[in-house]
Amino acid sequence: MAESHVVSALVAKRSEVSGLIADLERKIAQQRADLVHVDAVLGLYAPGLEPDCIPSRAVRRHNDWFKSGELVRMVLDTLRVASAPMPLREIAAAVMVRRGLDPADMRTARLIGKLVNNALTRQAGDLVEKIALHRSVTWRVRR
Repeated sequence: MAESHVVSALVAKRSEVSGLIADLERKIAQQRADLVHVDAVLGLYAPGLEPDCIPSRAVRRHNDWFKSGELVRMVLDTLRVASAPMPLREIAAAVMVRRGLDPADMRTARLIGKLVNNALTRQAGDLVEKIALHRSVTWRVRR
């Protein structure tokens, strides 16, 4: 038979999750209603336009480590002072050191590496260039 403190903890957790789901469903219903209204007004101004053909825009979630645009600036600053093109791991490690994070923490290093990769990919072609040699990839500031 289960211990009473385990059961009460699970009941509390279920109550919490159920409340979160109810709140999210309420928010979804409100967003759907807002979308119907936007579609109706769009129909007044552009009767031939099919609202379902408009692609959804992805929602980007911001992280707690960097303010908006801060990571890109750090990456670009790191690449500007580099004497040679740098691999992603070195860029991520330099950003972590500059941010005061421990580069030896592999979990954080992987997460920062993904963020750095996304930042580099978004800037590719404009400010940075990707240099691919066989299996290794390095990055440098576009000249």
